[in-house]
Amino acid sequence: MGVHEGPQNIAFGYNEYEEALADGMFLSDEPGFYKAGDFGIRIENDMEVVLANKSTYDDRQYLRFNTITLLPYERSLINVDLLTDTQISAINQYHEKVANLLEPLLRDDEPALRALRSRTASLDPAPPKNKTLIIIASPVLMTFVFVFAMLF
Repeated sequence: MGVHEGPQNIAFGYNEYEEALADGMFLSDEPGFYKAGDFGIRIENDMEVVLANKSTYDDRQYLRFNTITLLPYERSLINVDLLTDTQISAINQYHEKVANLLEPLLRDDEPALRALRSRTASLDPAPPKNKTLIIIASPVLMTFVFVFAMLF
């Protein structure tokens, strides 16, 4: 399968040779970020178009995508400081899916299992930044801090 092979396509603009998506077609999903004149990075997954549930309103048949290339994301390229909790959760769910699919295939290869488990381990959200917690347990120290604060 070629990365940009048609006749199906999901893109901006109309192409008269484009075909509608149908059950059993394959295409690639290629979200990315490109910094002009500097670099670009993209995740590329091959996906199968499959039938989804019918609409409960008008009995129309819908389609969905089934990702078929399931590999862990490179953890050294993930900066959790830049991600929302929702994004971290999505990555963790994806990694759980990858691990559940691949672990049975690697059951007799302990080094490969260890590598898979380390690469699909849950990402933890970054701790909040710029928040200082001061715990004052001594009543004498608390009085000093209060008086000092009142003077200034």
